[in-house]
Amino acid sequence: MAYRLSGFEGVAGLRVVRDGPFEVTAKLSTPLREMLVPVRAEAYVDEVNASDRVAAVLTTPALASLIDPRFGLAIADDPVVAHAEVHSLCARAREAELTAQATVIDPSARIDGSATIATYGVTIGAGVVIGPKVVVQPGVAIERDCVIHPGVVLGVEGFQVGKIGGRQRILPQLGGVRLKPGVEILANSCVARALFGGETTIGEETVTDNLVYIAHDCQIGARVQICALVNILGRVEIGDGAYIGPSAVILNGARIGAGSKVSIGAVVTRDVSPGQTVSGNFAIEHDRFLDHVRRIR
Repeated sequence: MAYRLSGFEGVAGLRVVRDGPFEVTAKLSTPLREMLVPVRAEAYVDEVNASDRVAAVLTTPALASLIDPRFGLAIADDPVVAHAEVHSLCARAREAELTAQATVIDPSARIDGSATIATYGVTIGAGVVIGPKVVVQPGVAIERDCVIHPGVVLGVEGFQVGKIGGRQRILPQLGGVRLKPGVEILANSCVARALFGGETTIGEETVTDNLVYIAHDCQIGARVQICALVNILGRVEIGDGAYIGPSAVILNGARIGAGSKVSIGAVVTRDVSPGQTVSGNFAIEHDRFLDHVRRIR
């Protein structure tokens, strides 16, 4: 959906300096295009000006002159608060779009009578099996032959905090969730919608154990194994064939390479190379971790 800065004049004190279009509210790290991003510190100006994905900038009066003139420009005393308010208005428009999209369920899908499927904005493909007490929220697409076990919730709101109406609130999600063919998710797991647009995606034949959380905007490849109690935070990318061990935690924005292994209980705070095995808290290359354990025993 296309917006213009002038449509939000006065929201949380927003003042338009240079009108321009944008398609999504987002952070600079969000992998989308035509974004409206907030900038409240000079340290981020060069990165914003070099971006080919930004369409408009919301910043402070003091920083306005530093923003590249090719961008639409608005100012506010607190650009992060103004950005959250604009985002909430865009979320209402997105919800109206979803409401107009009737839920489509393939006749061959098997859905337990106790499951809750939103009446709009959901697509469920051929051969899908959905178990008891599953909840599928608007914006979710489940492709063919997926199996969803009891108590799973797809399309939950992700944990992104902002101020809306002067109160600390969870920001509404504008994106969706997509499960590629053959995904299987065991009981009581949650998958969050993408925050600003696009989809949180789980690749073909990926399987998750019980009690897994996959946060907003994650991109998970094909045939990944995700064990019980894993916590995958926002914008994480996981390559094909990776293994994520029980109770592992993966930090926001980390990239886990194809065929890599994250060991049991590891806390991953940096990228993991393809084929690498990491262990520990904080996770390091597995052989280094074993050497460390031998030294301290």
